[in-house]
Amino acid sequence: MSRNASKVDRVLCLAVCALAAPAWALESDRQQPMQINSDRFESGMDSKTTVLTGNVRITQGSLVVQAERADVTQEGGEVSRALLSGRPATLKQAMDDGGELNASARTIDYQLGEETVELKGGVVLDRPQGTLRSERVTYSIKTGQLAAGEGVGGGVQLVIPPKVPKAAEPAAMPQG
Repeated sequence: MSRNASKVDRVLCLAVCALAAPAWALESDRQQPMQINSDRFESGMDSKTTVLTGNVRITQGSLVVQAERADVTQEGGEVSRALLSGRPATLKQAMDDGGELNASARTIDYQLGEETVELKGGVVLDRPQGTLRSERVTYSIKTGQLAAGEGVGGGVQLVIPPKVPKAAEPAAMPQG
């Protein structure tokens, strides 16, 4: 493997781990090996941005990211941004508290310096607790704050499933 390709694997690993770091992440996933596949890879020796295109698939434990394109930007030798795009780009991951997160948007933009993730274009966040739809959603990793709709463009739709009633305990059998 070339030195440049090794550098890109390290860059993408950091970017995707960081993208998976928000509250929805399964902690054990970060201890798993990461596999990155795409149809094409481009990066120059002096380039700050590495580009993967065509059938981009990144897996690590339960994390599965799929996109048509991944742009990973570095500043000062550190990853500063990971931009995933597709029709849509998707992220699927098991959550520590059970269930699974499924996210999709035309772009998923992780800004490491600001510690924010912005999803734009037909955003759908689906979790066991409910589904959020909007044209733009931002998530602050620092604060855990999620914002959608007013002030960030477009309306919001929330769908919260009804609570499943607990099963009644079986009646005691008469002793005879």
